Amino acid sequence: MPAMEAPRVVQSVLSPARAATRQKVIAAAIELATEGGYDAVGIRPVAARAGVSVPTVYQHVSSKDQLLAEALMMLGSRSTEGVRRRRPAGDSPADRVVRVFTRILDEAAAKPLLYQALYRAWVAALPGLVGGDAALGLGPERAQWIGEALRAGPHDGHSEEDLDAAARILSTLFLGAMVGVAAGRPVREVVAILDEASHRLLPAQLAP
Repeated sequence: MPAMEAPRVVQSVLSPARAATRQKVIAAAIELATEGGYDAVGIRPVAARAGVSVPTVYQHVSSKDQLLAEALMMLGSRSTEGVRRRRPAGDSPADRVVRVFTRILDEAAAKPLLYQALYRAWVAALPGLVGGDAALGLGPERAQWIGEALRAGPHDGHSEEDLDAAARILSTLFLGAMVGVAAGRPVREVVAILDEASHRLLPAQLAP
């Protein structure tokens, strides 16, 4: 990043109309990145795809990297909503979270250009995000859906502290896993590592 202050993602309460416009802008960025990667995304192409003016886009974001970082956070929020709507099956927290890991990594593998663009932008924008008051989405401790998956069924024998610690560690590991898959690492290889880590962190509890 340049020496100037990096753009900061600011989450605020928007009117329904502005919220809808923001969703269209982010959706356009996701579509362009899916089709052509990082270089295909720009403020003007996004405005054209979203059917809004360039100044309108700048009302929501100050740069291409901030826009893609917002897109990454929106996808993370969708993952959390998805886990809440469709609770993953599994008898243990580790089983459940691995199911969700597998689903999301499969999705990332199917759209490598998108996730390469998202993580490139996230790394570039990160200096401006750190220390903000808003929830920043996909930082190491911010993958909220991981905690939701761990708690989506029985977790007898594992305290809330156990689950919180596992969520922090797995969130950090998952960040590396997503980057690896976006770069072409086989999903099954990455899932095997996450599966082992999850079950070591939260081993199945033996019946007394």
